[in-house]
Amino acid sequence: MGLLDRFAGSPRRRFAQFALRVARRTPGVERAVYQPDDFAIAIHRTGSDGPAHLYLANVYRETAGATAAERRERIETLLRLMRPMPEDSWDSVRPKLRPVLRPVTFGAAGPAGMRPPLSRPAMPFLRELVVIDAPDAMAYILPDRIEEWGISADEVFEVAHANLAAIARDSLEREWRGGAVSMLDDGDGYFTSLLLSPGWLAEVGERMGSPVIAFAPDNNTLLVTPLPETGIEQIYAVVEHSFGEAIRYLTPVGYVAGPEGRAVQYFPPPGHPHHTVARRAAAVLALTEYSNQTEWLSAQYTKAGVDTHIGALIAVEPPGGGPAVTITTWTAGVSALLPRADVIAFAHPDGGVEFRVPWQIAEERAGLTPEPLLAPPRYRVDGWPAPDTLAELREHGVG
Repeated sequence: MGLLDRFAGSPRRRFAQFALRVARRTPGVERAVYQPDDFAIAIHRTGSDGPAHLYLANVYRETAGATAAERRERIETLLRLMRPMPEDSWDSVRPKLRPVLRPVTFGAAGPAGMRPPLSRPAMPFLRELVVIDAPDAMAYILPDRIEEWGISADEVFEVAHANLAAIARDSLEREWRGGAVSMLDDGDGYFTSLLLSPGWLAEVGERMGSPVIAFAPDNNTLLVTPLPETGIEQIYAVVEHSFGEAIRYLTPVGYVAGPEGRAVQYFPPPGHPHHTVARRAAAVLALTEYSNQTEWLSAQYTKAGVDTHIGALIAVEPPGGGPAVTITTWTAGVSALLPRADVIAFAHPDGGVEFRVPWQIAEERAGLTPEPLLAPPRYRVDGWPAPDTLAELREHGVG
């Protein structure tokens, strides 16, 4: 730690204090409180029932190297976007509802007791949320809001999808022939949401004259290209790089038209020339989301004094080539929450692995069931299974 840090705190703390000053000078803000454990500022506005939270991690990364004026402008913009939406009635918000795709861990982290935004599963490691769209803002729908309106969550999603259908029809009017199309959203296009519109990818494929594959490495980028017979590795590599560099990442996985025209994860079978690269993308997304969840859960359990190990997910690729395999470790004598993986390694506390078993076999023979309310799913174990079950699992061990 340098001399300046001893007096002024770490760079993160100095940034938080700067953001706190900006927040406190914002019209309508009655009180602003820094919450260091969450790297967030609780914003109390005049007339509000409770605080809104400005989480600083993203803006801290986004403005690394920026001038103080640029940082101030970015924070002021976020505070404007956090203002309560003026629409109060269900009838007034209906035409402004939009569905959006977000990573499954989006909105999970926050102060104890905070209710996450309304959401439902969409695709592996992705969830669908609903926002109210406005010229300079986007507000996620919270469960409290639909309770005030006296409507069901299903109706909110239904209306949002009806509005998205109009956006999807308009998008099909563009020129789709001529190769890959990159759609960059300026905040009004909701292009990545088009993956939620049934039939949209199939219709794009008809207009391009061949099946297509779509990628959404971040919230504002949608790449659609004819599904090539060769050379797809380069596309996946570019997408994975963009995903890794994105502040508001979404997914490195490719999506194709599936049953009833719905977008589904592209997952060609073993032996297919695209199998290995598609498996790698799926593994990268799983590692990213489980890593986020592991970090958050570990912090929550530590605060609560709960002695449960939050199991990690790793991925390995065979040295000579081949698809990535995800692995988690089930340790003897340790109470843990395990992530879902391709393979479970049964290990001793000293780290020695005795054998490995495919997940499906361990799930069936050991009776693994997911813990409630955790997404992505985790499975509670308290030491190794009973000796007879363990012996049966050993018989199904893999190298």
